[in-house]
Amino acid sequence: MDYDLVGMKVLIVEDMPDNAELIHKILKRLGLKIALAADGEEALEKVPSFQPDVILLDVGLPGINGFEVCQRLKQDPVNKDIPIIFLTGFSDSSDTSKGFQLGGVDYITKPFRRDEVFIRITNQLRLISDHRKALIKDFSFKTISNQIPDLIFQLDPDQKITFANPAFATLGYAPEDLESQPVEGLVAEEDKADLISKLSNRKAESLVIQDMKIRFISQKDASLI
Repeated sequence: MDYDLVGMKVLIVEDMPDNAELIHKILKRLGLKIALAADGEEALEKVPSFQPDVILLDVGLPGINGFEVCQRLKQDPVNKDIPIIFLTGFSDSSDTSKGFQLGGVDYITKPFRRDEVFIRITNQLRLISDHRKALIKDFSFKTISNQIPDLIFQLDPDQKITFANPAFATLGYAPEDLESQPVEGLVAEEDKADLISKLSNRKAESLVIQDMKIRFISQKDASLI
């Protein structure tokens, strides 16, 4: 069992009870919270209260079809970011294209194949789980960094600043104004070559300066350059 997925929510919107039950059985072993809707109207009613992480949406629903349900959800600022995987028996590429154009993230074709259903759904759930963990990690890093008197910043792969803590105010910089600025512009001239050399040997995901001695120039000095 993937414990990172336990408790995540999936809404199955399918008018054929046998199909809905099959998907339910496939996903049951993951420890997910699962809700069912038999048509588009019921789906739109359940989304606000259930708040699914992923929606499995049958295209050929009675009444409001799956494409219309998707379109309405994507127009709603609260629900527009919920990933939608279409369930369809159609093989026409134009139907597939329409679903993606409306904001769907994937398709599962009927008749369902257990492995395909499991893999496509868990892939989306893992993406969501990983994104949430990254947000929490980033929030924790910034919260701690904001309380430290040392200069702390992060860089993107192009060596531009993506985050600078409030300690940069001691040099006359507003941290938010440093975002997207090349880091070498803040470094004393005699240290630039050493900085660039060391950064070039680091992986993109490790561009966090925490073990180098660097002399930063103040905003006043920078304006004279």
